[in-house]
Amino acid sequence: MHNFFRKLSIRARSPPAPKKKSSANHMLKKNSSGLLRFIRNNDKPDEEPTFDMPMHLMIQVIDRMPFFEQIRQSRVCKEIREHIEEKYSKIKKLELRKRDINEACASDDAFERHSKAYVAVKIEKDTACVVIDDAWVVADFYVFLGILEVLREGVETVEMDAPIAELIVIYMSDISLERWYAFQCILKAFNDVYEDLHLDSGFIADRDTFWPKCSDIVIHATKAQAAALGRILDYGVKSGYLLDGIPRMGPSLRDRLQQQSVIQ
Repeated sequence: MHNFFRKLSIRARSPPAPKKKSSANHMLKKNSSGLLRFIRNNDKPDEEPTFDMPMHLMIQVIDRMPFFEQIRQSRVCKEIREHIEEKYSKIKKLELRKRDINEACASDDAFERHSKAYVAVKIEKDTACVVIDDAWVVADFYVFLGILEVLREGVETVEMDAPIAELIVIYMSDISLERWYAFQCILKAFNDVYEDLHLDSGFIADRDTFWPKCSDIVIHATKAQAAALGRILDYGVKSGYLLDGIPRMGPSLRDRLQQQSVIQ
């Protein structure tokens, strides 16, 4: 679908590749980036598009696509990217859950599941619900956080599970997601032995506010998940980096989140 729009629109057409002299001694390497170009005989310049689709019509078509396909189409041109950004800046509330992804999607067919990652999203009016599988892996982190990057600008209220709060703070810290995931695996495997184990990071000097318009965060935590809140301060992220309206030199992020948490 992405290539379909690129062919229809002159705006997104790539310049023709320079002609190359043919040679009988082409050396092809496995996974070579030029392999497909060679097979398609790129010595010939791209053909001119037969029709330049009007931008308003292209946007109407994209608006009817599934969420993940809309995000992919935002790469077609600047106008579409700006339209997608403006569209999802109208999301005012986020619900972020760590659940069994199969059960979540089976119980509500409004969820759209990512093609590869164990992540699903549902958008209704100005509210978006994003679910990540309870048996998450690093690849799921990147897709989940990528969705939050798309939706974060206009968000005013956030409800999330405690493990997700810890994940977002890690994302803003200097600790890599891979290292943190390994740490989580250790906690899960040796919970009784390393119950008080912490992963420390230096204090972060400066970060953009993750939710610049957010004024209300509610965190849901089971008794087993409550330890995630206790680890948040270890990652060196100030409360003002998470949501606006909190002085950056004010209460610690741990105190702020514990005050607003809902223990279930």
